[in-house]
Amino acid sequence: MQPQEIVDLTGDSEDNDSSTQPRGGRGSGTEVSQGPLLEKSKRKHRRLQQIKNFFHERGIATGHLSDNHRFSTSQLSALTQAEQSILLCNPSTLLFNTTISDRGWGCGYRNCQMLISSLMHQAPVSRMPTETVPQVRQLQEMLELSWRDGYDRDGADQLDHRAMGTRKWIGTTEIYCILAHLGVRSHIVDFHCATAADGSHPALFSWVVDYFTATGERFANKHPLYMQHQGHSRTVVGVDLSDDVCLLVFDPDVDVAPGGPVKLSKFKLPLGRTRRSKQFQILYVDDDCFSQAAPKQIASQRIP
Repeated sequence: MQPQEIVDLTGDSEDNDSSTQPRGGRGSGTEVSQGPLLEKSKRKHRRLQQIKNFFHERGIATGHLSDNHRFSTSQLSALTQAEQSILLCNPSTLLFNTTISDRGWGCGYRNCQMLISSLMHQAPVSRMPTETVPQVRQLQEMLELSWRDGYDRDGADQLDHRAMGTRKWIGTTEIYCILAHLGVRSHIVDFHCATAADGSHPALFSWVVDYFTATGERFANKHPLYMQHQGHSRTVVGVDLSDDVCLLVFDPDVDVAPGGPVKLSKFKLPLGRTRRSKQFQILYVDDDCFSQAAPKQIASQRIP
């Protein structure tokens, strides 16, 4: 198929209202006693330690964990051991949630963190500034550096060549640029219209199923997929091939409390829910993503 011009899908949608603003910003004038803050800090430390213990018991390194990480594909696998119809991506993929400071605009960055958490276990990412998954501000800096290197000039112009310290939404092309800065080549697939009479996207589901079933193994040892639609993005970490096929997604805006009861339904995206969006984009990273530089002019594969 011929490369196509990329469509910006970071606008408003029912799933993510752009009017949502982070709560508790500066200038609220509310004084908070140290007692509740100290207790909250202790709870976060205990939660992170529980997660690290889970990984240590399975021989998985934890130096890249941060305290807004809540869940992993490895834990999802443990939750679905009896489900033979479920195929999952790299078990090292981590769920990163938006926080009070970036809820309403930070989903793209959080999904980028999820993808990088998987990439870090395949091979050293040559231009990673730290040994941990980069924080949002670091990702913003990488985005600006990629623009300076000549990636996606149109997108850079659209965002005034500035991302650091802003609440600007980012989408598929910005994720492409961040990964390119890290020496990772990615690809974009544009599902530009519904492919069923009811407005749903079975072509999208078919493509994702093919991606995860290529190896025929429960853990496909593939990287997760960045999935963008109008106003929001999620990370696709697997598929459920039971009678009603569902995508399994990590949503940065859906919190998963560690240690508490977690249901598989929390991660399921059925075909019917795709009717809410006219277009979808998938960004994926294949096995040879470190072998050659990413093109500076971004193009996509268009389906159908």
